Amino acid sequence: MPTKGIYRLYYENADSYIGFSHNIEGTLKRLKFELKLNACSYKPLQSFYNEHGDELRFEVLEEFSPQEGIAPLSAMTDDAEYDAHIRARLFKWKSRLGGNVGLIQTPI
Repeated sequence: MPTKGIYRLYYENADSYIGFSHNIEGTLKRLKFELKLNACSYKPLQSFYNEHGDELRFEVLEEFSPQEGIAPLSAMTDDAEYDAHIRARLFKWKSRLGGNVGLIQTPI
């Protein structure tokens, strides 16, 4: 079963981007493929990749494992509440990481 979570793309001593995915492993593969083809739909990330080269690092910041039965997510009553929770977690990470952190604009 795919792992949901918040991830970060970064280079050593450079800005970074964070995002959320319902399938972290699949998102990583897709982003690497798109970036190498210069076809990433999120243009700020493509520019970031083009500027810094092929040494992009990927880090999972937080996992939402379905096996854990995460109460805050499983208790959500509708999609809007779930989206708001994820966005709050993204902004928490953005604040925690400091510096210039961009949000990858992908559907939650």
